Amino acid sequence: MIRFAQASALALALAAGSAQAAEISYAHYISSVHVVNTQGVTPYFERVTEATGGEVTFETFWGGAMGGPKELLGAIETGVIDSGGVVDVYLKTALPHSNLLSSLFVVADDVKVYGAALNEYQLLHCPGCLEDYEMNEVVPLAWYPTSPYLLMCTSDVRSLDDLAGKKVRATSRMGVLMQNMGATPVSITSAEMYEAMQRGQADCSVGAAAWLTGYNIKDFVKTIIQDPLGAYIGSGLMNMNVYTWEDLEPEQRQAFIDGLGQLVADTTFAYLEEADEATRMTVEENGAQYVAASDDFRARLLELREAEWDAAIAQGEADGLEDAQAVVDGFREVVEKWRGIVAETGDDRAAYAEALQREIFSKLEP
Repeated sequence: MIRFAQASALALALAAGSAQAAEISYAHYISSVHVVNTQGVTPYFERVTEATGGEVTFETFWGGAMGGPKELLGAIETGVIDSGGVVDVYLKTALPHSNLLSSLFVVADDVKVYGAALNEYQLLHCPGCLEDYEMNEVVPLAWYPTSPYLLMCTSDVRSLDDLAGKKVRATSRMGVLMQNMGATPVSITSAEMYEAMQRGQADCSVGAAAWLTGYNIKDFVKTIIQDPLGAYIGSGLMNMNVYTWEDLEPEQRQAFIDGLGQLVADTTFAYLEEADEATRMTVEENGAQYVAASDDFRARLLELREAEWDAAIAQGEADGLEDAQAVVDGFREVVEKWRGIVAETGDDRAAYAEALQREIFSKLEP
């Protein structure tokens, strides 16, 4: 009986030990050398592993190895992978509230403000947002914004007259924006941009400044208007299968939560720094001009940007969201809150990370 009791105690101890250890798989369609990985996700995982005393480790799959942006939500839901990146623009039916918010990317004039506001609003103030993820058996933990979208042209463009009739590679609401500013939007994939600008099929492209070097369109760009046209703010950075999340020990879940502020800050600032470097190279090495928009260009942009709020509500209601008005109005209030916070943190990454953790992630229950 004594030997049996000892053996039982040992078995329970071993079982308890194995329950504490967890290897979490994570997948994203971005490459292993993308700044989101090298400066955001990978350091975050290292901090979680350290904070859990090595109990939680990670296995990563990059470059679409476990699916592209349309497939990853389903892969997390079904447990093919434990966690991953989710891009709501491809998942309008599955994540309608998140998609509604990210459809506002033309209004996103400051990515630090809008990135923070999106995280706070979805996690703390939007029951419909969380219900959408719950229906897909996914726990959302963090989102990040891209760097600002800019107008990059093969000729000197800085006013509405300059832009009139220009063929501009722009998609979704950015295409609508360009059309309303007098340009002719053209549907060209990012992979086709280089050849399109080389052959004159596109006079300009709207996109992140990192595309200058990432797609080498710096070879043709002569003018970059520095006024942000908006940004995509709905990239889900950390999403976990609900059962994987629940199987973790409370202190392990807390380790994930404790690092989210720095994760979002690191990813946001990495994107901004990448954009600054690409712009610098294009100006210094290729002789491009980095210019302010003319007064008429800026005035028209502000006018159209204001109308985007109502356009998002109307589209949300057309898509069947009964709370579209409340969601957009509530998000707008949180945006104004973060304007004040970011005015204080400025370009201080550590201060921004601390504000994110204090105002948002510290309020999550492990």
